[in-house]
This record gives sequence, C-alpha cells and structure tokens, in this order.
Amino acid sequence: MISEHATRLLLVRSGGRCAVCYRDILTSSVTWKSVPLGERAHIVGRSTSTRSPRGDDPLPLEQRDEADNLLLLCGTCHDDLDIATNLDVLTVQRLREIKRKHEGRIEQLLSVPPANSTTILRMQGSIGDSKVHVDRSMAAATVLHANRYAKFPLSPDRTGLEIDLRHVADPNAGNGDYYASCRRIIDQFVRRQFAPAVEDGTIQHLSVFSLARWPLLVYLGTLIGDKLDVDIYQRHRSTEGWSWPSGNLNTRFAWETVNGDDSEDIVLVLSLSATVHITEIPQPLTGYTAYRISPMADTTAHYDVIGTPDSLKSAERAFRDVLADIEHHRKHVRRVHVLGAAPLSACISLGRAVTLDIHPQLVLYDRVEGIYQPALEIN
Repeated sequence: MISEHATRLLLVRSGGRCAVCYRDILTSSVTWKSVPLGERAHIVGRSTSTRSPRGDDPLPLEQRDEADNLLLLCGTCHDDLDIATNLDVLTVQRLREIKRKHEGRIEQLLSVPPANSTTILRMQGSIGDSKVHVDRSMAAATVLHANRYAKFPLSPDRTGLEIDLRHVADPNAGNGDYYASCRRIIDQFVRRQFAPAVEDGTIQHLSVFSLARWPLLVYLGTLIGDKLDVDIYQRHRSTEGWSWPSGNLNTRFAWETVNGDDSEDIVLVLSLSATVHITEIPQPLTGYTAYRISPMADTTAHYDVIGTPDSLKSAERAFRDVLADIEHHRKHVRRVHVLGAAPLSACISLGRAVTLDIHPQLVLYDRVEGIYQPALEIN
C-alpha cells in the first residue's frame, strides 16, 4: 500500500502537475474548484503478476510503493501508461526518464528566486597546447559567491549551455581552418539553443565562463550582444579561481590615437594584459590610423589587470568609445585590424561592444612565432 508519506513526497516533487502532459491536477478545469484529480501511477507494477504493467522488473516488491517508483499523473495519462499496447514504448527506463526530467524541472523552477537566478554559459576549447575544462560545479559556486543562483536549463543532464571546442582538430594559432570549424560550432549553438531561449524568456540573466582562444571569445561576445543582462567571469592567475578577488583596486583604461592615412583600414592595439606598442604593428598595417587601449598611467599592463567587475566595465567603455569615435569621425572605415594582448573577459566584452551590420568589420590577429597573422574576421 502506498503510504501517506510517499504520496506527500510525490505531490511536492511533481509540483501538482501531471508528469506527462503538465496538466494542473489540483484544480477542476470545469468548475475551477480545488479538486484532487491526480493519480499515483506505478513505474514498475505493484506485483510480479502478468496483469501488473511492467511487473516483471527486478525491483524488490518492498520498494514498489515508494515515491521513487511513482509518477503523479492525470487520469488520461495514467490510462495510457498501463494499456497493454503501449507497454513496448512506455518501458520502465522511459518512465524513469520522464519522472527524472519532470521532477528535476519542478525542483529547478521552484528552488531559485527568479530575481537572483542566472543561466550559466560555458565555452571550453584550447589555449596553447592545452585543452581546458570549465567545471559546472565551479561555475555554480562562483555565481553563488556573487549572490546569484545557477540555472542549467535546456539540457536533460543539467550541463546547461555549453560550447565544447576541445575536439576540434589542429588548434594551432593562426590556423584558419580551426577557427572556421569553431565558428560553425558556435553558430549552431546560438541558432539552436541560445537565441530561442533568449527569445522565449528562458534566459533572463547570463553568466559566462570561457577558456578558449581570444578571437573566439570576441566572436562569442558579438553573438551574445548587449541587450541581455550579462556577467562575465575570468580565471584569475593570482588565486587560480573564478570569483573576483577581494581587495583589488579598480583599473581604469584609456585610449589614444595615432593618425595615419585615410584608408578604409585602421588598427586597434590592445595593451591590457601585456604592453604592446603601436610601433609593434606588423608591416602590412603600418601607415593606417591606429588606436591603442591601455591602463591609465598609474597602472602597467599585466595578466590580472582586470581584477574587479568595475575594471571590466572600464575596459568595455574604452572599446565602445573607440568604436563611437570611428563611427563619428571616420565613417569611411570598413575594417578594424585588432591585435595585442587582453584578459579573456575583456575579449568577450569587446565582442559585446560591436553591433553587427553597423560597425566596421573586425579582423582579429593571432601572434604566431612573434608575428601577427589574421585569424578570424567578424561582421
């Protein structure tokens, strides 16, 4: 016999909804009065009799009336579940998967305060000769430290939004085929998962964790855009963690211009995580007008130069100011050649500052054996 305790567990875990059709089974659809319409359905039949649906499963008899072996269903779905002609499709394995997904969804929806929830997006690829991993539990702990609660929607195994580039062959700097393959994977992810979830409101706030080559981070940033509320995280060399270290000073960034010819091409030098001078611009790009973004005079470029969220915002403002200056004073420009060194979080922010089909094309450069080479074109 099913105990009252098992029934209560089932009702709570199922959220008062049919696990198959999601119908509200606590309210009459005719009178709209509170009526208990739910039925407790066994996944593995109560007995081993041939008349007990799926009763030949090896689950011990004493466990068959427990909540873990029960589905909360409406009457119609319960009938369908136990009809003999459906048993070859509605197997024990299939019903357990239905139960897991439904109860997991209810738990996720009801356990996270909407105002504080965030959807985790992880992108992992190759840096240098290493294939890097961005751990899901680490991401959840990091956003919790920032007073947010992690959501991992759109995947039955709760891995959430994930772009995995680690299997792409030949991740060598400057390899155009590698970047083209990664770009297709990112485009597919955005088209199939990300964009629809933003459109239907599944994603209200996004937290981004990414380790990959910097041109791919810029590209991801352009596709995320600036219409969504986004927090960008980076791994800090000083702590080996992703949470923003306490006590760090805010870094401010500024930009300067060296005027060149009136070509449709200009250069943007990023001197954030390492000092890169305009004099280091490769020969084919010399003569073009050049912009350079770097920390203000009281700070030198270094790997952890962005150690606070406000520092990241300052870098993004500098990116936007450069793009605005180009738009207002150099309307003839068609291509911006971007090279230099910047923290990974800043690369995503640079991409978010770009408005596709409005700003000039970005040509992103890899440094290969000390020489800058075009790697990826955006827009």
